[in-house]
Amino acid sequence: MKKNILLLPVICFISLTCAQKKVEDATKLTEDQKASYYIGLNIAENMKQQGFAVDVDLLAQAMKEEIAGGKTLLPKEEMQSFMQSFGQKQQEKTMGAAKLKAEDNKKAGAAFMLKNKSNASVKTTASGLQYEVLKAGAGAKPKATDVVTVIYKGTLLDGTVFDSSEKQGGKPLDIPLNSVIRGWTEGVQLMSKGAKYKFYVPSDMGYGDQGGGAVIPPGATLIFEIKLVDFKDPAQ
Repeated sequence: MKKNILLLPVICFISLTCAQKKVEDATKLTEDQKASYYIGLNIAENMKQQGFAVDVDLLAQAMKEEIAGGKTLLPKEEMQSFMQSFGQKQQEKTMGAAKLKAEDNKKAGAAFMLKNKSNASVKTTASGLQYEVLKAGAGAKPKATDVVTVIYKGTLLDGTVFDSSEKQGGKPLDIPLNSVIRGWTEGVQLMSKGAKYKFYVPSDMGYGDQGGGAVIPPGATLIFEIKLVDFKDPAQ
């Protein structure tokens, strides 16, 4: 979920993290002080994610002035219009950086897929999805409208595991096949019960230029190992 920088002034004004000296002993903090500290962490995390170079001294000054109820360095009447303009600029900056990153990742992914295609054990579908049969199954194959029970692991090209059934509790998961990325929807329909496949999913069949939150970069090519445990028609 994207966080809106326009909310930061509101969060800042209710925070009490402007203490004069650094607190070292967390065991002596009151409930209000703990809340103040965690709000401070939230603000910092938010700004880091947006790539905003916060001036901590000015942030603290503004919070003190607002809490004290006195005169503020900048007029509060101009805050809303300024933050709207600033927020738009930050969004454009973030989108521009994400676009460049997506282009780089798609180039790297295309080079990987081209090389991977020459592997004799790798098959490529008309859509560009690539897969390897690690273990063959037997019998019928699921439809796009079925609910599949799977054990899986998803990795980036550098080997980073971004998701797995192990991370989701360690048990096979029931997943509606028409509610996931296109690479899954198409790929799992190739499998029979008991099969285990390795899928290579280009970004346009995965999470695209937007990426998937903080764990899947924009334009990323993804690799999944999937074991099809079972499947069923949800209407039955």
